[in-house]
Amino acid sequence: MSALRERLAVLDERLAVERARLAEARAELAERQAVLARRLREIYVRGTPDPILVLIESGSLASAIQTVDLLEGIATRDAALAESISRFADETRRRRDQITTTRQEVARSEARVAVAAAEARAARTEIEQRRALLERTLTGRRALLGRAAGSRRELEEEARGLQARSARLAATIRAAQAPSSGTSAPASAPASAPAAAPSTAAPSSSGFIWPARGTLTSTFGPRWGRMHEGIDIAAGSGAPIVASASGTVIVAGWSGGYGNLVVIDHGSGMSTAYAHNSSIAVSVGQRVSQGAVIAGMGTTGNSTGVHSHFEIRVNGAAVDPMGYL
Repeated sequence: MSALRERLAVLDERLAVERARLAEARAELAERQAVLARRLREIYVRGTPDPILVLIESGSLASAIQTVDLLEGIATRDAALAESISRFADETRRRRDQITTTRQEVARSEARVAVAAAEARAARTEIEQRRALLERTLTGRRALLGRAAGSRRELEEEARGLQARSARLAATIRAAQAPSSGTSAPASAPASAPAAAPSTAAPSSSGFIWPARGTLTSTFGPRWGRMHEGIDIAAGSGAPIVASASGTVIVAGWSGGYGNLVVIDHGSGMSTAYAHNSSIAVSVGQRVSQGAVIAGMGTTGNSTGVHSHFEIRVNGAAVDPMGYL
């Protein structure tokens, strides 16, 4: 762009010089044409000198020769004047043609400059658009990073909350089991487990039945960066939740993130927990038999949908329920 503008400036300067030269040539041509016009008028008025008449009028041969030389000098100057007029006329035409060529070159250069300027504006607009897009992208990523950092903090806080909640439940269970806890070992867990909740009527080899009919939606183990200490069984709201084994109710009521919670002590350090219930059908201290309805399925507490969160705990510590069902 700068090179084109410099070229255009040089052409403009050349055009100005050519115009000045053309003006000088035209002025000189006009002056010489005026002189020639006067000479032609004089020749027309006086006529062409007759050499014999000049000789007679001179009175002597020397004067005649001098007069003839003077006339020849005048004729030579007249021829030179005519020739210079022709030359300046040619120079004027040449200058005019050169100015026309220069003007055309200037016009082409101006067109190139205009195209280059338009391209520069388009490039600048594209750069500005890309810069704006980059700014929006960076802003979005900063916001996403901020949300991710916030989500991580929330998950860490929730994980700490779950751990604290699980620890409190374990302490509650151990405290309730302390007076009647035996020393016998809990039933051993079988190696395999079903993929979905079967009928609640048939006890496993460990003596437990499924607490609800429905779909197994989550298993025991790490989930979303934290420990999921039970299994989730989904069904309709209010679906019956039954005691997985007979025992004594040691918790029946609201328990923070667990929502409406029921915990049953089965003796020998074994207990089961049923969380997120929509309703509770038992009370603390009540003796329940295996398969008895103890609650209705719901989504209370920290829950993402209607389901029963079921845990089996040994001496207060959560174990994989699938090993006992």
